[in-house]
Amino acid sequence: MSSKTLRRLAKDHAALQKEGLPPNYFWPPHTDGSHDLMSLDLFLAGPEGTPYSEGVFKLRLEIPTGYPQQAPTAAFKTKIWHPNVDEDTGAVCVDTLKKDWNEKLGLRHVLVVINCLLVSPNPASALNGEAGKVMDNNWGAFERRAKLMASVHAAISPDL
Repeated sequence: MSSKTLRRLAKDHAALQKEGLPPNYFWPPHTDGSHDLMSLDLFLAGPEGTPYSEGVFKLRLEIPTGYPQQAPTAAFKTKIWHPNVDEDTGAVCVDTLKKDWNEKLGLRHVLVVINCLLVSPNPASALNGEAGKVMDNNWGAFERRAKLMASVHAAISPDL
């Protein structure tokens, strides 16, 4: 890994520590989030007004050795029913992490985009085809199923 990558990662991590995490994110209990520069584990509270609002989801960012020229990858470690999240792996599909990535973007931007994805899913680029189809055809049915899955898999633990 290049010294440029290490400097940039250290800068991005330090900014998250100093400025705080974007809205709805928090560090896992008993950690300050600074132990490993190449991965980042966070919790994301489901945004208000979404079917995810009563859940807390664990999210992992994996940073490649080519960062910042290469985008990080993101995956939900908590099962979530969402058009842009692979139901089996939790991988997140969003243009910012693919074709729209540029090295000026940072970890904070990635986190904000993923939070926005919970507010405004994009069924046109669905990794979970069933969720995308249901969302397109029947918002109420999509909302009920996403909320049910959040209540089962992302229920808020008393220690959070």
